[in-house]
Amino acid sequence: MPVGLVATSEYIPKREGLLVRIDMSDYLIDYYLHRKDVAPDTKAEHDEKLKELIACFAIHLAARTARETHAWTVHIAAAEPYSLFVTGNTGEIDEEGVAKGYIVGHILTDHIRRTEVNSIHAQFTNRGQTFTSLVQCDNSDIRKMVEQFYTQSEQHPLRIQLSTTSDTAVGLVALPEYDEEWIQSVDLNYAAESSDVPRNPMRTCEFAFVCDCSPEKLMPFFRSLSQASLDELYGEDQELQISCPRCGKQFEIRRTEFTPEQ
Repeated sequence: MPVGLVATSEYIPKREGLLVRIDMSDYLIDYYLHRKDVAPDTKAEHDEKLKELIACFAIHLAARTARETHAWTVHIAAAEPYSLFVTGNTGEIDEEGVAKGYIVGHILTDHIRRTEVNSIHAQFTNRGQTFTSLVQCDNSDIRKMVEQFYTQSEQHPLRIQLSTTSDTAVGLVALPEYDEEWIQSVDLNYAAESSDVPRNPMRTCEFAFVCDCSPEKLMPFFRSLSQASLDELYGEDQELQISCPRCGKQFEIRRTEFTPEQ
């Protein structure tokens, strides 16, 4: 049965690296069905960027501890600027070393401020604490942006190789006391396939493309507004179309939901 995006990690002893393999084949079935519903006119360039970001983000999550929730907003400098958003969580790890989590992403094109700078704004929550970081990047290549983010924000290298012939990727994450020369120079195919490189299986993460958004989750925000604010928000309209920023799904919020009882 399809299990979504599969990320398997292996520890490379002595070199102190973590090799992460990504297979998006099953995940992309749900991804494409969702994008067809919420954004059928998505530009091919934007779609490719989001898929690359999801692959890189999955490598990142697979290398983190369990139950952390992460989110990245990637701003792309372009003639028509846009942003990419991705968020996810690995979930719990069972006794067999398998974690079941989620990754969901969206392309934002409306009301995006023009900028000459590409950047990644990251946020993650662990045990009730939230941490943020912002890294400006030299170009708009997603793989290079994420590698630069790791160097500046995470303070250790990450190397990524995205396949051009399949829905797969490989990442090599440096661990504490890593072999700097080897991590920086080794061919990633060699590190992933050669019998000369010892690799100890660590865990498997299965990420589904799901979002728990719903109109009910938006209601507390609307109910917190004054009647004057609601009148200004709705104007002459009797309904609003609200898009989930995480996945792009749209909901209709009718004005009658907030009409005072007579």
